Amino acid sequence: MSDVARRRQQRTGFIKQLYTVVDAGVGEFVSAFEIGAEIGIPDAEMGKLLGYFEEKGFIKIDDHKLGIIRITAAGIDYVEGLDDT
Repeated sequence: MSDVARRRQQRTGFIKQLYTVVDAGVGEFVSAFEIGAEIGIPDAEMGKLLGYFEEKGFIKIDDHKLGIIRITAAGIDYVEGLDDT
């Protein structure tokens, strides 16, 4: 698998898992590192992944060092749109 394909798979897996963990709600803050660990994303990759999703507006980061995040309405819409394709 190419690096690009691996990153794409990690991003999609992460945002879907985040959506599931918070039960599609925007109010709950969770550990991004714990979610990443659940699906096999190394901590070293999480910084890039979180920066990407923050830039896209799909997550809000409460604590960068600890990786405390919440999904946004845009993130929920994105995940729900994945099933439409």
